[in-house]
Parts: sequence; structure tokens; C-alpha cells
Amino acid sequence: MHVDILRTYMNGRDLNTANWSLHYPDPCPPQGSGDDCTIFTCKYMKCLARRDTQGFPFTQDDMPGVQASPAIHLIKAYFNAQERSKRI
Repeated sequence: MHVDILRTYMNGRDLNTANWSLHYPDPCPPQGSGDDCTIFTCKYMKCLARRDTQGFPFTQDDMPGVQASPAIHLIKAYFNAQERSKRI
């Protein structure tokens, strides 16, 4: 279904989407909770971007730590920006 939506969106953009197909790496880690879809997808895409797909190094059990990582990054960035503004 999502491929069909993407094909519709890309229609008329000089791309031949007729032969696009879905590819699911095996094994693909299953999401076990309905609440983690965004962070699960981000972690999955990060692994794909790094070509770290051999057995996918995460599971549903890792999600609390994975969820905390972006929050910690944003908090650190905020305080670093505050510290820099004090020095100016």
C-alpha cells in the first residue's frame, strides 16, 4: 500500500516507478509495541544507512534506550547553545 502511495506522489516526476517493489531484509526485527513505530523506523533507517543490517543490532527490548538517545542529544544541544550564548 505504501509503495502505491509513493508511486502516486512520484507520478509525473520523470521517474519510472512501475517496477518498484518492497524489500524486507531477513531477518527484519519486528516491532512489538504500537507506541514505538516512529523511533523503531528511525533506528531501522539508521541501520540501513550504515549498511548495518546483518541481523539488525536492535530489538523491541532496546526501544527505551533508543527513545532516550534523541532526547539526550537535544538536551545537550540546548545546554551547549546556552553556554555558548553566555560566552558571547
